Amino acid sequence: MIRVIIIEDDVRIASINQRFVEKVGGFKVVGIATDREQALEQLDILLPDLVLLDLYFPDMSGLEMLQHIQRSYPHTDVIIITAAKEFETVREAIRGGVYDFMIKPVVFDRFQEKLRAYQKFHEQLQLLGGSNKQVDQQGVDQLLWGAGDRADKDGYLPKGIDRITSEKILAFVQEGQELWTAEELGKRGGFSRTTARRYLEYFVDKGLLVADTSYGTVGRPERVYRRANDDRRS
Repeated sequence: MIRVIIIEDDVRIASINQRFVEKVGGFKVVGIATDREQALEQLDILLPDLVLLDLYFPDMSGLEMLQHIQRSYPHTDVIIITAAKEFETVREAIRGGVYDFMIKPVVFDRFQEKLRAYQKFHEQLQLLGGSNKQVDQQGVDQLLWGAGDRADKDGYLPKGIDRITSEKILAFVQEGQELWTAEELGKRGGFSRTTARRYLEYFVDKGLLVADTSYGTVGRPERVYRRANDDRRS
């Protein structure tokens, strides 16, 4: 059972969030704090697995509370639920180590999706933490992306992958020539070679493209990409 504290100054919203949490199996709300004093006390006594944190409070900054949690409770994760939409605020929260971020108003389907993703992350963390072995790449990928679940959800993409750019590059690849290099795609779309390569590798991971190695005319190996349903080989 994942133990949750809700830190939210609006009692009505806190109550809604509590009902949402308790509709998702495997979670239990162990405390609700509506101000700084209550939040500090409950964190210290209850030691939750997860905190649902607002950013706007009359007596404190939610970002400062996030920093406090990261410093003092390293085994507690945070999902921010807030009306804040300013880019700098969102960026600071992400850099501050927040697990996820939801913009109010939050519908139950999205709320449940976020908690289910966290539940998988938490289970994987417990599994890896309980094993007496080093973490391999697959284990790290499981923690970061939940075996692809988080990366494939609407509106959630891996760091460095933008949906609009992703769709633009994929359109070039699917409608254009059969084989692409990162340099060719970069020139076609106005991207840097590094950016094009990052997106091409992302599509390989998703199974949309297949990567091969071509040695060209001078013998220098070069990575080339083709559509997954294209049987042509370099």
